[in-house]
Amino acid sequence: MDTATNKIKKIIERALADGRLSSQEDEDIKAAIRSDQKVTEEAMKLYRELQQQIFEGEIIIDD
Repeated sequence: MDTATNKIKKIIERALADGRLSSQEDEDIKAAIRSDQKVTEEAMKLYRELQQQIFEGEIIIDD
């Protein structure tokens, strides 16, 4: 896992520490994914895993 992907993973972990995802946290994650103008397969895998956790009810979306 490269440095950018590790950074994204840490942002996701921090955002989900309370089991909730705010709109701002989601925007921060997406901004980190796009930050280097190149979306990697690893970064998208992390985001898909996040989406799956939301779909399965493991993570609650906060507005």
